[in-house]
Amino acid sequence: MNVYKSLYRKVNEEKNLMEDEYKKLEKIIERYEKQLKVSTSTLKNNQDTLQVARNDLQHVKLENAELKHKIDVLEERAEELYAQVNTMV
Repeated sequence: MNVYKSLYRKVNEEKNLMEDEYKKLEKIIERYEKQLKVSTSTLKNNQDTLQVARNDLQHVKLENAELKHKIDVLEERAEELYAQVNTMV
């Protein structure tokens, strides 16, 4: 009978140790899941910010191209006007 009690205690101790380890592992998993959620949220925010920046950059590039074209047209017009003035003089 004593042997059974001793075995039972040892099995119980081992079971308690395993339960403690299991709880520790569950806490670690929960912590990493929280960190993962935060990291995922941060990445999504960064991705959204980057997309806005890309869109703004594309818009500015288009504006610059339009302004360069307008400058070219104005320079040509100015040259035409100078040519007209020179022919009048």
